Amino acid sequence: MKPNCRWSSFFVKAAFFIVLTISTGTLLHAQSITFAQFIERNGTQDFVFTNNTSSADFATVASGSPIIFIYQNTPGLPAVLQGPQMAHVFVTGSTTTPAIQVGGIDPPRDIQRFSGVVTIQIIRDTPAGVGTGTQRNLLTAVVTPDGASQASLSGDDLSDAAAFTASEARQSVVFTSDFLGFAPTSIENLGLSFSSVNPALSIGPGGFLNSFTAAGSGTFASTVAPVFNPPTAAGVSINGRVLNGYGRAVRAIVTLTDENGETRTASTNSLGYYQFNDIAAGQIVTLSVAAKGWTYEPRVINLNENLTDIDFYPLQ
Repeated sequence: MKPNCRWSSFFVKAAFFIVLTISTGTLLHAQSITFAQFIERNGTQDFVFTNNTSSADFATVASGSPIIFIYQNTPGLPAVLQGPQMAHVFVTGSTTTPAIQVGGIDPPRDIQRFSGVVTIQIIRDTPAGVGTGTQRNLLTAVVTPDGASQASLSGDDLSDAAAFTASEARQSVVFTSDFLGFAPTSIENLGLSFSSVNPALSIGPGGFLNSFTAAGSGTFASTVAPVFNPPTAAGVSINGRVLNGYGRAVRAIVTLTDENGETRTASTNSLGYYQFNDIAAGQIVTLSVAAKGWTYEPRVINLNENLTDIDFYPLQ
């Protein structure tokens, strides 16, 4: 009797998952625990890098890439979230930082850093019937440069393979999910692997990588591992201070932008303190500051509980 083609295909993909675990494990922090992975269902060129000469964009095709997603090493998962999850991955990112080529090795290595925020969303094809929110957000990762270090897409020059890596030790990496709870002190990192890069990796106009398409897969890790513990929808608060370059209080306007793009503002008092109350938990919010004479880096925050001492210091 011939084996069922559907399951045959699945076992091939499962075997690839094992290879992926080994190959991408080196991209992640040694103390991190892999808690999720994905591979493309169709192996198509769904990841697109675009060289705009003065900038570059990196994204999935508009409809996202159909993938098989698996949670691993995640305690307490209900049965519906165990095993392969049918989902789509959506990636958006941009940069104004030209690529560099590291010589002295054969072949040389091309490294494209990202000066802008990179967002990776993995959305379940149907609601799971458990969790919070839409019950579809398997995982969202937001990577924000910290000013000194940027996440990067790199590979050997003229190669048809590349990798995107980010680690909380070097950038701000924030995970959220409709199903997982992440410890506030967790170290979070990720690695995306790209194959069938077409045309081969090279540096082009403006010093950015040449435009290409690729197939992709991904691995996500944290310390400690997340658990099935969806954040509650109860309101939480954020407070902190805005200070100038001399450590003194600043009169400023702090703006909070939630996942739906809605904003609210708070003014600092004479001591530089601000506060937001009754914010829906379980989402990523962005705080930005406007103050006369000083410039502040926005902060992206994984909001699962009340947060204090979220202070702002100006860029030097």
